[in-house]
Order: sequence, then structure tokens, then C-alpha cells
Amino acid sequence: MDMDVSIFTAPQQQALFDLLILAMYADGHLTSFEDEHLQSLLKAMGFTEESDRQREFDGAVTRMRPHVQSLQTARLQAVALAEVFTTRAQHKLVYAAVEEIINSDSHVTSWESALLYELRSRFRL
Repeated sequence: MDMDVSIFTAPQQQALFDLLILAMYADGHLTSFEDEHLQSLLKAMGFTEESDRQREFDGAVTRMRPHVQSLQTARLQAVALAEVFTTRAQHKLVYAAVEEIINSDSHVTSWESALLYELRSRFRL
């Protein structure tokens, strides 16, 4: 995931990362591809040390874990996180990043489809 994160503020970068963690955990199955993408994004966000990336990753997992207990909770969290993105360019980048994570394992669950639908609706894409 080679993304220019400079168009995002620090809180938006965190929201993007949280959204990706939420999407990754939505199907309950993690892949090395997803992990590599997220590590790459953390590097782009300025977390060059492995220990810093691990801390950020663990923090996002801790924040998002309660929201994957039900589809409704996950959808509400996705919408809340999406609210911080204000421009059309940001909407397109965020949606593309989430879609890439969801499609990376070639198996899109109904939960993942619902999350994409919520984002598409919220961003009016």
C-alpha cells in the first residue's frame, strides 16, 4: 500500500489505520499480505522503528477489537471513523485502501461487504 499520507492530518491517519484494522478483523482471518500493507502504511506515517509500528498496531487492535463483536457495532464504528475525512480526495483514498485490504484474501464476507457499503454511502462514491 503505497499511499501518500501527507494529505491526512495525524488524527485522520489514525482513523485510516483504525478503519483498516477494523476491515482486516471483519472476516476474522488475517493474512500476511494485510499485515505487510499495514506495516507499510505505518512506515509512511513516520513509524520507522519496528517497536513503534508494533505499538501503533497493537493500539489500533485494542481500540477496534470491541467493535468487531457484531456487524452493527462494526458498521457504526466505520461510519464514526469515516466522519473525520473531509475531502473528496481523502474519501477516494480511504475507500480504496479499505477495499484493497478487504479484497486482499480473495474472500469477501457479508460483514466486509457491509463495511464497504457503509463507507461508499458515507463518502457518496
